[in-house]
Amino acid sequence: EASSVKNIGAYLDQVWDYATQSRQTAQSPQHRFAEIIAEVFIAGSDLSQQVSQAAAAYLYQKAKYDVQSWLVEHGAAGAVRVKMGSGEPMQRQGGYYSRVAGVHAFQNSPENTQRFSERLLAAARKSTAYAVTPLQGVFLGSELKTFQSNLSEHLRFLPVKDFAGLLHHVHESQAIHREDLNRAAEMAVESRLVARSRSLYELERLTIGTHEALYEQFLDELTDSFRQILYGREEDVVGIHLISYFIGRSIPQLRDRPTSRRTLGTGVERGQRILANIAEIIPLSKHGSLLRAITHNQSQAAILGVNQLTTGLFRATERFVQKAAEGEHRRIIAERLLPHLPVYEILSTLRLYQDRKGDFLRALEPAFPAGNSAFVALREDNDALQRYLPLFQQELLRCHGVNVNEFFTDGVFIQDLLPTLRPDLAVLLQKDLFNTDLDALLANVSGGVADEWRTEVKRLLHMPEQIHYWRSVIWGVIGDSIFQRVQSFAELATALRAYALTRAPSAAPAPSRGARLSPALAGFLRSARADDEMRGFLSSAIEYLGSFTGGNLEMPVSIIRAMHNAERIALIEESALPPGKLNLFRHCVLQIARLAGENG
Repeated sequence: EASSVKNIGAYLDQVWDYATQSRQTAQSPQHRFAEIIAEVFIAGSDLSQQVSQAAAAYLYQKAKYDVQSWLVEHGAAGAVRVKMGSGEPMQRQGGYYSRVAGVHAFQNSPENTQRFSERLLAAARKSTAYAVTPLQGVFLGSELKTFQSNLSEHLRFLPVKDFAGLLHHVHESQAIHREDLNRAAEMAVESRLVARSRSLYELERLTIGTHEALYEQFLDELTDSFRQILYGREEDVVGIHLISYFIGRSIPQLRDRPTSRRTLGTGVERGQRILANIAEIIPLSKHGSLLRAITHNQSQAAILGVNQLTTGLFRATERFVQKAAEGEHRRIIAERLLPHLPVYEILSTLRLYQDRKGDFLRALEPAFPAGNSAFVALREDNDALQRYLPLFQQELLRCHGVNVNEFFTDGVFIQDLLPTLRPDLAVLLQKDLFNTDLDALLANVSGGVADEWRTEVKRLLHMPEQIHYWRSVIWGVIGDSIFQRVQSFAELATALRAYALTRAPSAAPAPSRGARLSPALAGFLRSARADDEMRGFLSSAIEYLGSFTGGNLEMPVSIIRAMHNAERIALIEESALPPGKLNLFRHCVLQIARLAGENG
């Protein structure tokens, strides 16, 4: 949770107090502290689902600084290491294996040399020789990382030379970073007040980097937009994450890891337990994702077609620049915001996953109560996308070390120079990022292009269409089931929220006795896991609604409708997909993962 990461110093204070009290007579508090806690592990994936990937990465950097400065103040520098969960695509953690990191952006050939001479000045032509893609994924950063999941899957098939080079690079960068941290910590302990503040500034530079107040303000806007689109406002009760949640519960599991978050009831008395089970899920704006990170990303990006890495990003950019001075917004975006963002991964995942037509989401919108602000915010995000995409494309080329003004005309990359780029960059810098037609990409390209380049670009352009095809097959299997569950849950959650607001906050519901459950609901409660959050929610919802009737034979129509929705959800949850459709579903999910290179 973001609050836990932000308040990590308070947790360390509690551990320190216990270490001081439980140490042996001749043992120092620092030694005892190191025995209790040797590592602080921050789950980057789960944090990204709560506040967006960019905000989660910044929170991790700040938490690392808080831990290191806390250790310096308590004389325990070097006793505790900070580690981040790594090995997943950028939408979750960012520790993936990049095959283009450090590779030249422009391809050297006689044909390309001719294009450069016709289109570029001498200085720009020279810059193409040293333009390389910056470090990405596991190559980037010097933190202690785990090698797991997607990263491990890729490392299995690496040539020995490349694998050894990766391990050497990671080891050396981590060793140098560790030495720098220890040196800054020693300076803080042994120096006077002025030098101590300088050493703490050095710690900040090594962990957070350059302090940018404008970027922090932008991250606040991004977190707000991200959470509104996924989880809605409090008055909405639910957001589009509800769709992802039921998709996640339907995905055939290929791993032994849970798909949803396990939560324990907090109430002791039965009435309080009922309230606790309901409050653990709704409203979503308070509790965030109900799914584990892998399933959340798989459901939302791969199957629903809403790219998670960029959710709320363009709406947040629009809202942020509205506060800037007139005429300054482009400069602020280019100089103060975009250098902090993973623009290559943003453009790449947007092109692959984003369902530009929004057919699947539009079909599910009627399942939500009218006026849900999550859909309004999502439409604003899509409207702002086209306005700011050119700035992201310019930043992509700028981070390769060239002057973008020489390669862009009216915000568009010179299309005749596309064949000079690597194929993966060419499809990201074309005029229409979402174009999938090779002829349209080459419409403004003069002369011939290499057959190898043409073949690879055609393959990359076809990938979004293939993903869309497999996504369509999946929705043909689960579309009706997802719509019914989303509609029933949204109506049930809205009714529960309305009843909760009419009851006094301190009043616990009196559990109804002798309530007769429908066969579908009773069957679901018997077959579901004891720690299944949906089981606890539905059983508590039935008891909670029953407490309003007070044993009367006549029940309000609204309560009858809400109970019917609970039974409808249980009926669909209880019914499993036939083996044939289940295998088809699994096949489509694996095809999408392999196409995008995110299996594992």
